[in-house]
Amino acid sequence: MLTKILGAVGAVLLIVGVVFAVRPISAAGDSCGSVFQPDKGITPMQCDARLSSRGTLVIGFGAGGVALLLAAFATTTLQNRRNPTT
Repeated sequence: MLTKILGAVGAVLLIVGVVFAVRPISAAGDSCGSVFQPDKGITPMQCDARLSSRGTLVIGFGAGGVALLLAAFATTTLQNRRNPTT
């Protein structure tokens, strides 16, 4: 049960990270693009702060999701070693 919860929450965090990464950002009415693909022709000072903070969020959600998925995998592995099926 614990592994399913960890895996589900990890997957949700990864999905949220991807959504934040591809969702466009705007600053002062100007489109800045997304974390993966900033718009061309924008003044860097207009969007740097917004893109940087969004990038930090994406990294946090992604790292948290990966950590939870790895914890779910490790928990499953430990449970299988403690209770071998014959």
